[in-house]
Amino acid sequence: MKKITFILFLSGVSMVSLAQDFTIKGKLAGQGNEKITLRGVDSEIKVEAVNDAFELTGTAADEPFVTFLNTGLDRNTYLGGGKTGMYTPAQPLMVVISKGANLTITGTAKDLHQAMVTGDDLNEGFNEVRKLEKKPQDEFAALQAQLTESRIMGVTDAIKEIGPKMLAVRKSMSEARKKYIKTHPDAFASIFFLSMDAKEYRLGELDSVYNGLSDKYKNTRPGKGLASKIASLKVIRDGGPAPDFAKPDINGKSVKLSDFRGKYVLLDFWGSWCAPCRAANPHLKELYAQYAAKGFEIVGVASEKVSGQEQAEKMWKAAVEKDGLTWTNLLNNEKEMQQDVTAMYSIEGYPTQILLDKEGKIIARWLGAAGAQLDDKLKALFN
Repeated sequence: MKKITFILFLSGVSMVSLAQDFTIKGKLAGQGNEKITLRGVDSEIKVEAVNDAFELTGTAADEPFVTFLNTGLDRNTYLGGGKTGMYTPAQPLMVVISKGANLTITGTAKDLHQAMVTGDDLNEGFNEVRKLEKKPQDEFAALQAQLTESRIMGVTDAIKEIGPKMLAVRKSMSEARKKYIKTHPDAFASIFFLSMDAKEYRLGELDSVYNGLSDKYKNTRPGKGLASKIASLKVIRDGGPAPDFAKPDINGKSVKLSDFRGKYVLLDFWGSWCAPCRAANPHLKELYAQYAAKGFEIVGVASEKVSGQEQAEKMWKAAVEKDGLTWTNLLNNEKEMQQDVTAMYSIEGYPTQILLDKEGKIIARWLGAAGAQLDDKLKALFN
């Protein structure tokens, strides 16, 4: 059996000790000798299994961290057109890494996302959620297969019937998670899934459920992120001052949002990978040229969909240069990130644009490019 030792950079803490703080042993029926991949914040480690079995060891951070295990087997759901057509990526297996953990993974490679992870209480909570979701997940997969077949055959009546059923199954999975969170206030899985599913809650309900959890894991990264999200949503609701933050600009200099007090500021949440974001840039350039001298500033906050900071910086800087963005550009992917601005501002889609007044209070917020609405706001403010 091949074995690999590595260092993970977890939760913004760079670990330099070579001690093997955790071990993951697994056996997945049908895995054969295919590769197993473990993704961390700043690393992606691959090891070849031998006769379905594999072993990973590494160094963990001081707090629990959820990482993702995947197999080299093709488990994607293809939506017509074969493997060159559209597809839904297969779900990975969530695994909680912690210091001293000695974990065992069992299940099948085909249904890796439903495998069991034993060895500590942290992962046991995720096992319970997986058990609750298994039946609806299987139902959803079956409906998705029916939908694909109906599309290929052009049976429109079947498509109309299957869509609402899929939505109902998704709702049942959401309700199952909500029930688990309420009945397991001490579990790490509860605060993790609440942070993941925050958009499924109204603000009052989200605040109430969060306050109903124990303090045990509120100081972890998902706990802090959730607290920031709730605080941000309250500010947005009340039109209060936007939460301050500091991020590195294109030259590596730390820039604070509060540095722009006295100007009207448009926070533009975007990414190099986001086609609608890039398509909105030419109009933003026109607005910046028209109003910058009058006291208007744009602060772009980029979030790149890559695991490492080096690649994130490369993609971000290339997009800034290609699109000719001359305003302040910040990156939300720094390795030792202290503030996740997307969580702080409850960003659920890209682009999201937020307009602030001279005191840093929120005037307006748009999911998607603001377009004519932003034009009207700026005309009213400056003319």
